[in-house]
Amino acid sequence: MLAVSRAIGETMIVVMAAGLSANLTANPLESVTTITVQIVTLLVGDQEFDSPKTLAAFALGLSLFVVTLVLNFVALRIVKKYREQYD
Repeated sequence: MLAVSRAIGETMIVVMAAGLSANLTANPLESVTTITVQIVTLLVGDQEFDSPKTLAAFALGLSLFVVTLVLNFVALRIVKKYREQYD
């Protein structure tokens, strides 16, 4: 679980691996897009802070943070449940 949450949070390697293509398919051999790729593509260039692209990038970043936080909480609960207790 912690590895999944860390993989979701990685930004630049995901951008390079996904190739900046906005595509979503069930075929694992085709390129896809991720939240981090969309954040990078929305924040490229000189834009006003209150532009829709900038606000969308911040909303995507917030959702990425929430997903990572939830995955970390789930992983901590699993570890706490199965941890051996030593007396």
